[in-house]
This record gives sequence, structure tokens and C-alpha cells, in this order.
Amino acid sequence: MFRSLALTAAGLSLLSPALAQITNDFESGWDQTTWATYAPDCNQGGTVALDSTVSHSGKNSIKVTGGSNGYCGHIFFGTTAVPSGDVYVRTWFKADKAFTNDHISFIIMPDAAEATGKHLRFGAMDEILMYNREDNDATLPDLSPQGIASSVGPAAQTWHCLEYHLGTDGSIETWVDSAAVSGLSTGGSSTNTNNQGWSRAAYTPKISAVYFGWEAYAGAVNTLWYDDIAVSGSRIGCGAGGSSSSAAPTTTAKPTTTVAPTTTVKPTTTAAPTTTVKPTTTAAPTTTVKPTTTTTKPASSTTTTAAATSSSCASPKYGQCGGQGWGGCKSCASGSTCKVSNDYYSQCL
Repeated sequence: MFRSLALTAAGLSLLSPALAQITNDFESGWDQTTWATYAPDCNQGGTVALDSTVSHSGKNSIKVTGGSNGYCGHIFFGTTAVPSGDVYVRTWFKADKAFTNDHISFIIMPDAAEATGKHLRFGAMDEILMYNREDNDATLPDLSPQGIASSVGPAAQTWHCLEYHLGTDGSIETWVDSAAVSGLSTGGSSTNTNNQGWSRAAYTPKISAVYFGWEAYAGAVNTLWYDDIAVSGSRIGCGAGGSSSSAAPTTTAKPTTTVAPTTTVKPTTTAAPTTTVKPTTTAAPTTTVKPTTTTTKPASSTTTTAAATSSSCASPKYGQCGGQGWGGCKSCASGSTCKVSNDYYSQCL
């Protein structure tokens, strides 16, 4: 485990705002005052607990289990100890199940650069990692075939080291298992061309906290473990240990995806040249590459499961109910009405 930041007996260290802010390996337990739970708007079934049976290092980690009530099944824990300038975040995480085409978030950050109460979110969709701005639903990378191929998909049941940097100039950098991921970068020295939707409007993150957990926008449910978390004013690194699984890849490069998920808001994206990043792995097991098909997916950040073709079913509230090429439910559950957002998307509101 990375140990350059000394821990107090409580398992955390608060340093200069310009340098490291906080780090915790949870070996002394879970301080629920410093690492408080967080569930904006509602909390129906999600849980956070100290787990002494699963860990990246030592014996303890924090286990987050999402509830089955869609968005309201979300739950997080985290810290408000963030630098005032550049922010670097490092966490080791492990997911019980592989991420699917559903849009989910497992890190959210209250963001003063967005509308009041909105968050900068980090999670997954179309089986790859991505950023998402809550107020306008922009995604990084674009969810075009090229954008999807420029990110990576973490393997389930494997500890991964995630690092990211939010710059004061609006730049973003991301590393998974110590390897830079081009599709998860923008601004600064980034050469990512799959950031058209993200960079359409000027944006510089201004976060006030970092929360780790689970949030789904349909029916996806998963359990994640977090360990060896650090928030700093400079890059922390993953340490010398690498992935703690005995024979597992750090990530899997994601080919073109084709499932058309239901969305709540459709961000504008632009197809760009394919850029595929393959992070360094310590021992690559057999993985299955998802073949390319011809179905076109509307770009989006918030989604449910793949749409089922049915004229008699009803989409849930906030689910998709129409749009060009839509083959799923065209009516809405009781209490919501199908509203047209654009030619490609109608939503139950």
C-alpha cells in the first residue's frame, strides 16, 4: 500500500490545504464524523459499512451496497477536506459485478461550477468509465463509438487504483492502475478528441467534497468496496503494490458498444477519431471483447437498461418513452407523462 502520507491513530491525516488533505486506510475503523454518509434528495435502501472481510491492504475497507430503488437507492460516504486549488483524488475500489450499459455513478462531488445542488460525477456507462456533469448531462468521453473505445472498463472482483486530477484551468486527467486514460482527459496537454460535448461550454470544476458510493439511474444494483483513499493537492500515486488480485487485468479496453439505453437528458456529442488506451496490467487473464454491431446509440449520460420492444409496457418515471429509433416502452407509468425533448428522445416526467 502507498504509505508516503502518515496516518494518525484515527487512520487519517489533515495537512496543508495546498498539499495533502486527507488519507485513510480504515485500519482504525470508520470515523463517521470525518467520513460522513451522503444521500442527496432521498435514501431508500443503500447501505455503507466497515468491512473486515474484504480489503485492498490491511484488514478493513468500506463496503457500499446500492439499494434496489433506482436513484433513491443511492448512498455515499466521503469528505469535505479538499484543496482550494488543484485536486487529486486516489482510491482503490472493487466492484462485485461488472459495469453494464446502464449509467451509474460511484463518485460524486458537489460542484459550485454547476447549478445549485448539482454534482460532478464519475462512474460508468456502456461498460466504460466516464465523467458526467449533472446540470447539463455532458459526458467525458463522448459516448460515440470512438469515445467509448477511448476509455476503459474495470474488471469485476478486482481491486483497481483510480486516480484523477481536476485542474484550476479546467483540465482533467485520469489514471487507472497507474496508466493514463486519454478518453478521460481534457484541457491542458490532453490530445483527447472525444471531448466535444464536454468542451462545448467553458467549464472549470469547483468541488467542495468527494463522496464514494453507488448511484444508479434505473434498476442497476451493485456492491463496491473502497480502501486506501487520499485527497491531495498533488498526485499521490498507487504505491508499489499494484492490483491486489492474483491474476486479473487492471482494465479492459472497451470496443464499440451498441445497446441503446434509456436516458433522462441527451447530451450533444460528436464522433471523433478512435483513440484506444490500454492501461498497464500485471497479469492479463482471458477477457471477452464485446463485438461491434451496427445499432446506433444516442449519446447520453443517464440511462436505464437496454430498451425492450413492447407496445403495452410502461416506462418508469424519468425513463425514455420515445424518439427516433426507439423500440422500447412508449407509454409511462402512472403519475408521469411522455414529454418530447428532441427528435431522438422523449422522457417520462
